[in-house]
Amino acid sequence: MGSMQQAPQRGARRSVATCVLLVASLTMLGLLAVCKARPEESNESRSDPEAGVDPQRYERLVQRNLDPRVSLPESLIAARMQEWRDLPIGERIARWAELYLERGDATYVFGLQEGGYVADSLLVQDFKQDCVLFSYRCTELARATTPRQAISRALETRFAGADPGAVVSPAGAVDYDHGAHLDFSLDIVRSGLWGSDVTAVVGVAEKDDVGTNRYAAGSFAYIPTAKLRLEHLQDGDLLYFVFDEENERGQRMRSEYGLVIGHQGIARRRAGAVDVIHAARSDLPGEYSGDRVVRVPLLTYLQRVESFKGIIVTRIAE
Repeated sequence: MGSMQQAPQRGARRSVATCVLLVASLTMLGLLAVCKARPEESNESRSDPEAGVDPQRYERLVQRNLDPRVSLPESLIAARMQEWRDLPIGERIARWAELYLERGDATYVFGLQEGGYVADSLLVQDFKQDCVLFSYRCTELARATTPRQAISRALETRFAGADPGAVVSPAGAVDYDHGAHLDFSLDIVRSGLWGSDVTAVVGVAEKDDVGTNRYAAGSFAYIPTAKLRLEHLQDGDLLYFVFDEENERGQRMRSEYGLVIGHQGIARRRAGAVDVIHAARSDLPGEYSGDRVVRVPLLTYLQRVESFKGIIVTRIAE
């Protein structure tokens, strides 16, 4: 039904978050690293990672990630970027999410698994996605004006603050064990790189009074499902699903692994309601079959998936 973040350990590649129902694979974990938080920046103010990488090495990075075996057709990406260039950023994010949904050719593959983007040291794997890569890719494509620039956006946000030359290997592979890579979704929220935290704007937010061994009680806020105000959510808002400590699975993820957030998705408004579009590993009976990108009413998802008690929301601005 979603993705669960993993607790880290040395010697394994890391993911930002992992799927909730991929619980059995908690041995493939990565080294903790927290990128220094910084406020959201405009595209124009961001540094150019290409400038910090040997040109041949950078070209190999681009070619690896624009390879048709892992990327949507470059011509399709360029055409949609041109077509949607004047739309608000949130609308662009939502349209990229819908594009993956409508194509239906992306299967669910957890990033650390064989063929996953982390395991293969890729920035792009459009046909094998988990919930984190899905959110990454939709925002990177929405923020870029060319397919190549989307690769740069991926490098500069996923490894923010790092020397690009230290992240990209001579073969053009990226190192997810690099210390700049964020492992926990709450750290993604706090970084500001994926938008401002608007949790208090879209509902009646409460402090989480339990916390984990990584996050102190009261150190972050979330919106309980019953206090969510759908009318305040916007297209393209990024949704982070918070584990419920009163649920057996939620409590286990919190107490054993220090996890707060177990899944991510993208908001899309429809006929007065709000859906979540996300990469789902498991079925939600009566709503969808898993192992693909799916769409479901947000409240239905929250009410059916009992391991979550509410959401945190970030919003990217131009």
